Amino acid sequence: MDTNTFLMMGPPGSGKGTQGKLLADKIGAELYSTGKHCREFAATDTYFGNRTKEVIESGDLMPEWFSIYLFEDKAVQLQPEDKIVFDGSGRKVLEANRFHEVMGWLKRPYKVLYIHVSDESLHERLLSRGALEGRVDDEAQVIKMRFEKFREHTLPAIEFFRSQGVLLEISGEDTIENVHQAVLKALQIS
Repeated sequence: MDTNTFLMMGPPGSGKGTQGKLLADKIGAELYSTGKHCREFAATDTYFGNRTKEVIESGDLMPEWFSIYLFEDKAVQLQPEDKIVFDGSGRKVLEANRFHEVMGWLKRPYKVLYIHVSDESLHERLLSRGALEGRVDDEAQVIKMRFEKFREHTLPAIEFFRSQGVLLEISGEDTIENVHQAVLKALQIS
């Protein structure tokens, strides 16, 4: 497999984090989660941490400059042979363009895995996860805002990746294992 860089995309609750971890484990790659880093910042008692916490709890997306900073900072540390799965990068058109530009400059072919799930299934998953994990961003009103942000910002970014010929669409409606197998099949990994 020539591709060693993967970007997981999908609406909130689609399972992109779970699938990203399974893919990373399967191919021996690092999983780099922008959301995880944002939640770590939000847990600090600093001005930036508190601002990050406000954004997360409102259901909004972090500013483009910050998301770009996170993945660029990671990307410039990679060696050509390193395998990586990004989760949470490229969620706005500017970020998608920058991701494409950086990977091109670094000569890192990449694939974007878009896991799509119906709104009804997503809503149930997020409410369940919110109750189970106590995540404030998985409460009903915040979920609505997160879906709006996904449609407004992330769907156009997904279309950008489609126009670049790097997008693979996967249905996330099945079991975790079956979705994982669909991801591997789409990437032609056995």
